[in-house]
Amino acid sequence: METSMSFQELTDKMTNLYHAGDYASALDVVEQYAGRFPELSSRTTFWRMCLLSLCGRTDEVISVFQQGLDSGLWWAQSRFQDTDLDAVRDLPEFKRLMEISQEKYQAVRMRIERDQTVLLPDPPAPGLYPLLIALHGGGGNKDSNLEYWEAARQKGWLVLSPQSTQPVDPSTYCWDQPEPGLADILFYVEKISQKYPIDTQRVVIAGFSQGSGMAIYSALSGEINARGFIAIGTYFADPSSLLPLATHAKSVRGYFITGEKDRTIEKAREIQNILKVSNVQFGEEVHRDLGHEFPPHFEESFDKAIDFIFKERE
Repeated sequence: METSMSFQELTDKMTNLYHAGDYASALDVVEQYAGRFPELSSRTTFWRMCLLSLCGRTDEVISVFQQGLDSGLWWAQSRFQDTDLDAVRDLPEFKRLMEISQEKYQAVRMRIERDQTVLLPDPPAPGLYPLLIALHGGGGNKDSNLEYWEAARQKGWLVLSPQSTQPVDPSTYCWDQPEPGLADILFYVEKISQKYPIDTQRVVIAGFSQGSGMAIYSALSGEINARGFIAIGTYFADPSSLLPLATHAKSVRGYFITGEKDRTIEKAREIQNILKVSNVQFGEEVHRDLGHEFPPHFEESFDKAIDFIFKERE
């Protein structure tokens, strides 16, 4: 392993070992390299708790949890539903620490501030900017996946990456509640439209994982003047709730980028069935060896998605 390992590389290495069932090696990797990313300690500390639990080292889970809280960390209650923590969830001391964490979460939740990242087109062009709204996944933030959205920026799109105001921990956020999520997105779109000249006929909303579900919800809602959506590694907790929106969204087109090895593929299929019933047009590209991730050569996938969304409309 290279000393210059990025956090994404650490994540990939840990995840691969985790899915292979080698929890001890996954834990070793996290404990060896987590110190290089202090700004993401909430995430790596939670990984350690889960992996220690899976390794049967319950006393150490409690110790790591306590140390995390003492250092100012906290996690939303939903995080502790993770089945990796089954070995410790019912322990009285673990329950006590969960209550402390929830108190910290609630205090932060009341004063959360909106935030965003904007990528301006490169090279800049005169006239109106097409707008791509790029949503992070659950457990991400405004700077997640920006390396992939460079493909849009380099093709003349202004990229708006809004951050949800639904925190998971001090460094990551989710879109668990669609209505507040949509309110956040509308706020960001209004602000960006006041600052930059936006081509309202060329607005697309995209996302990864839970962000893709939020993108679909937003596009179908009609609240955002989006011509279509791009969904990568699609996840939405309750696909059936999209049906009332889809029946009134026939002008929207979608494009799915799907991996056959993606653990959330059934959610994508459920959503696609709803779109078919509602006569909402969508395209899809399926990657045989892709898991829950962006595909290689994403710039080519982005081009195909844009072509599909706007074909015969120019």
